[in-house]
Amino acid sequence: MVPNQKLLGRFAPSPTGPLHMGSLIAAVASYCDIKQRGGRWHVRIDDLDPPRAAPNATESILQTLSAHGLKSDLPIDYQSQHAANYTKVLNHLAPQSFFCTCTRKQLADFAVYPGTCRYNKKAIENAATRISVGENKITFEDLILGKQEHDLGTEFGDCIIRRKDGLIAYNLATAADDAEEITHVVRGQDLYPTTSVQIHLMQALGLTPPIYAHIPVLTYADGKKLSKQNLAPALNDAFAANNLRDAFFYLGMHGPQTESWSVQKLLAWGITNWNLDNLPAKLTPFSANS
Repeated sequence: MVPNQKLLGRFAPSPTGPLHMGSLIAAVASYCDIKQRGGRWHVRIDDLDPPRAAPNATESILQTLSAHGLKSDLPIDYQSQHAANYTKVLNHLAPQSFFCTCTRKQLADFAVYPGTCRYNKKAIENAATRISVGENKITFEDLILGKQEHDLGTEFGDCIIRRKDGLIAYNLATAADDAEEITHVVRGQDLYPTTSVQIHLMQALGLTPPIYAHIPVLTYADGKKLSKQNLAPALNDAFAANNLRDAFFYLGMHGPQTESWSVQKLLAWGITNWNLDNLPAKLTPFSANS
């Protein structure tokens, strides 16, 4: 690999609990992919939603990443420290934005937002801020899924960029941060539906979207995604090497199983043998005894 400091990948967990095997798979995939390209890897904590944050979750996440040899090449970043930039991008989007007072109950019968408040251009207390997507069509090339096309108006509707409680919406924060320096985003297919909206926001801000690759998501045998909400077991840092071997196994990379290999040696093997084209279309269901 030829070093290229301009290439930057990222792993951006939310501090809602400890990392589990599904999290590790996403982290390992993003790490190996950007490292094989000669780029750098960045850890960003997406801590914009204090009500959902778990006590000590950030410290736990960073400790687990370190135990597994996954160390950020840049200082750890926190979305909660980006308030000034989010205010700037909100102001930039003001001509395309409006204030929405609709409740979830009022919108329950609509597949996409019907445009009810589209003409509310003056600030309203306790209202969400939405951006009008118009008839914009988004096309992008996913390194795993291929060419993707979406009609934002019919598939997504005018999206929220600032919530009623005043918090910046996930899509706007991610769009602003990913387009700032990130060149490659490798993440789970569960986040694929957000991509077109995020690209739209980047384009509206005059920013360049990164290159995307959405990997299959780890599930239980019943098809439910491995997640904190579904009580996914936390990784045990004492077995970091075994955890990495399992992560590679789920990613379809059947490498050396020798117990003597260190975390660093396993990661080096993973970088050398990484190939997005060889990822399975569906991951083997999660087993606590894998």
